[in-house]
Amino acid sequence: MSHTRLRWIYVLVDLLSTSAAWFCFNMWRFAALCVDDDITFAGYYSWQSVWGGQIFFPLMMLGIYWLSGYYNVESVSNRSRAQEFLTTLASVCAGAIAIFFLAIVNDLVQRRLIAIENLAVIAGLLFAWVYIGRILITRIWIRRTHLRRYYSEALMIGTDDHARRLAHRINSLPKGMGLQVCDFVCPQTESVAEICRSRGIRHIIVSPLIADSPAMPALLNELLPLDVSVYISPGIHNLPATSHRIGNVVGEPLVDLSHPNISAFTVNLKRLSDVIGASVALAALWPLMLIVAVAIKCDSRGPVLYRQERIGRRKHPFYILKFRSMVNDAETLSGGPMLSYEHDPRVTRVGRVLRKYRLDELPQFWNVLRGDMSLVGPRPERRYFADLIAEREPLYSMIYQVRPGITSWGMVKYGYASTVDEMVERLRYDLIYMENISLTTDIKILIYTVNTVLSGRGK
Repeated sequence: MSHTRLRWIYVLVDLLSTSAAWFCFNMWRFAALCVDDDITFAGYYSWQSVWGGQIFFPLMMLGIYWLSGYYNVESVSNRSRAQEFLTTLASVCAGAIAIFFLAIVNDLVQRRLIAIENLAVIAGLLFAWVYIGRILITRIWIRRTHLRRYYSEALMIGTDDHARRLAHRINSLPKGMGLQVCDFVCPQTESVAEICRSRGIRHIIVSPLIADSPAMPALLNELLPLDVSVYISPGIHNLPATSHRIGNVVGEPLVDLSHPNISAFTVNLKRLSDVIGASVALAALWPLMLIVAVAIKCDSRGPVLYRQERIGRRKHPFYILKFRSMVNDAETLSGGPMLSYEHDPRVTRVGRVLRKYRLDELPQFWNVLRGDMSLVGPRPERRYFADLIAEREPLYSMIYQVRPGITSWGMVKYGYASTVDEMVERLRYDLIYMENISLTTDIKILIYTVNTVLSGRGK
C-alpha cells in the first residue's frame, strides 16, 4: 500500500467519523433545545441550518485536520501513537472552539450553561469518533509493517562491510520498520539518480563509512535534490550543520537528511499563509503593478515581464516572473549569464527605480500562488550560478529541501549579490534560516523586507 493511498483512507475515515459525531451531537442538541416543543427529530433535522451544518462542519474539520499536518505524506508512516493522540486532541479542540462560535454560542441565550455543555459534548464526540477510526487504521498499518507485509525498498549507498552490517540489522529486526534494503550501490561507479528513477526507489540509506568520509558533502549535493528520503546513521562527524529528524525510534535509528526538521503543521501553515498573503498582495497591488507596466513600456523596448529559469525545491526548474528592469536581451548583449552590479549599464532608468524599491519582484506573487515559491525562503538562482556555488560550498544543496522565497534572511541581512563570493557568503544566512523555519521567523523577515522596500535600500 502506498503512503498516498493510506493518506486517502485516513481522509475518508475522518470524514465518516466526523459526520457520525456531528449527527450524534445533533441528537443531543435536539434533546436539549426542543424538550418543551412539539417537534420531532426528523422535523428538527429538516431545518436548513441543521442539515447544512451536517455538510459544512465535517468539511471544515477536514480542513483543520489537513492544517494539523495529519495527512502529510512524509508523516503518515512514521507517526507514533503518542503523536497521533496529541495531534487528534489538538485539532479536535481547535475545531470544537470554531464550531462553538459558529453554531453553539447562541443556543439558549438565557442559559449559557447549556452552550458550554454542548461545547464539551461536541469536543468529546469528535475526539471519540475520530480517534477510534484513526487508531484502528494505524494499528493495522503498524502491525502489518512489523510483519513486513508493508515496506518500502531502500537503496544502500556503499558496498563495504559497514554498509552490509547496517543492512543486515535493518532487514533482520524482530519488528519491521517499513524499510527493506534491496540493493547496494557504489556511488563512484553507478548513477544513484538513474537507479532511483528506473526502479522507483523512494528511500536511500548512506553507509556509515561513506557518511563519515570527506566525500559526504559532495554526495549530499547529488542525493538531496532527488525526490527521495535520504537516511544516515546518527553519531557521525560530518553531519551538515542543520537540524534533522530521527526517522525511527524503536527500530534502527536513522536521521532523515532530506526533510527539514519542522513540523507538518508548520509546513501547512506556511503554505496557507503563502496563498493568503500572495492573493491579498495581488488584489491590493494591481493598480501599482499596472503603473509599473506602463512605465516600463514607455521607457524602453521589449516585454513588460521577464521570465527566467530558476532552480526550486528538489532542484526542479521553474520560470520566475519579474518586471523587466534591464534592456531587452541583456543576457545576449553581455555574452552569457552575468550578475547585475552597481551602475550596471544594462539597467534601464525605470529599472533602477524598480530595483531600488524592489518593485521588479511583484509578479513573483503569482509564482507563490502556483506553488513554485514561498513568500520567505532561500533565494532561487539560475542553474549556472547554482552549480558554481555548489562547487564552492557543497552544502548549498540543503536549500533544495524547501521552496525558494521572494525574500529571505540572506536578502535581509546581505542584500543582492554581484559576485559568486557574495552569493556563497549570503548562503550562510539561508542555512541559518533552514534551522529556524517558523511562521514567527517568516513574519520578522517580511517586516524587515517591507522596511527595506519603503526606505529604498534595494539595489
